[in-house]
Amino acid sequence: MIILGIDPGLANTGFGVVRCDGPAPVFVRCGSIKTFSHDTTPNRLMQIHDDVDRIIGEVRPDLFALEDVFSLVRYPRAGILLGSVLGVLYLTARQRGLPVQEIAPKEIKNSLVGFGNAGKKQIKNAVASILRIGDISTFHASDALAVALAVYYRRDYRRVV
Repeated sequence: MIILGIDPGLANTGFGVVRCDGPAPVFVRCGSIKTFSHDTTPNRLMQIHDDVDRIIGEVRPDLFALEDVFSLVRYPRAGILLGSVLGVLYLTARQRGLPVQEIAPKEIKNSLVGFGNAGKKQIKNAVASILRIGDISTFHASDALAVALAVYYRRDYRRVV
């Protein structure tokens, strides 16, 4: 089982891939898709689509795990833009025939740190410890790995050895 975790964002969309075919999840790959603010929104969305589609083709995941995001009432435009990113991500996954699992930020934090209000640094450290890897390049990448790990723990893909 290969899980592709996604931390959605218009400026930066994090991705993280874990393999879950043994007693513990194994790190495969992570990174961030950066778009440029001077570009048009449609071009930025297309870049996210193209890059995620390419990643799917390269890692051939069995499951697409997506952080279920929310928007603050104070920032309606940000919520609308994030909704556009989510639409592109759902479409990209479904075009590839991938099942999509959404997971809430509090559930991610609870499953990795045991505390629903954990900070980004705590999540980053937990992910690095669980996967036995060094420093993760960005918070977007570590958040995406956290999404993949939390979905793994939720669905309990671990096999009895």
